[in-house]
Amino acid sequence: MTTPLGTAIVRATPDDAARVAALGARLFTQAYGPTHPEPELSRYLARSFAVEPLAAELADDGTTVLVAHDDAGRDIGYACLRTTPSAVPKGVHGTHPVEVTRFYVDEAWHGRGVAQALMAACVTEARARGADVLWLQVWTLAMRPQAFYRRVGFEVVGRTTFAFGERLDDDDVMLRRLDP
Repeated sequence: MTTPLGTAIVRATPDDAARVAALGARLFTQAYGPTHPEPELSRYLARSFAVEPLAAELADDGTTVLVAHDDAGRDIGYACLRTTPSAVPKGVHGTHPVEVTRFYVDEAWHGRGVAQALMAACVTEARARGADVLWLQVWTLAMRPQAFYRRVGFEVVGRTTFAFGERLDDDDVMLRRLDP
């Protein structure tokens, strides 16, 4: 895949589950550790980035995880896509929607084209699955990610909640239509 100089994007396999779990926990903590404190942060990470369930998810044909790494092989970002079941949030209209369930790039690589390349890979994957829409949820207070998603063609179509332990955060539901 075309990527910024010194980076590559590869599809993860079930054998990569431990690596993807560690990357996911690290980047979630980087993004939300300051606003989503302990002790719930550790509980969330243990639930959301456990290796065995992630390996099963990576083996599922309905899930694709794309990992960006630098020229030294260090993981610097990832995206997880899932074929959406019939129940989608209000505002998501399409005959075959695909959800971006996770999308993170290491802060050191922000502004260097990695996120754009990773999202382009998501769009390519969604189109290959026959998707007509790509959608995601993003915290309403996460201004930088929201601005990025708007720049790459997403628009807010609704609102939902994200449960972080007993804390409920408001998330915007964003959608990008995919041309055939």
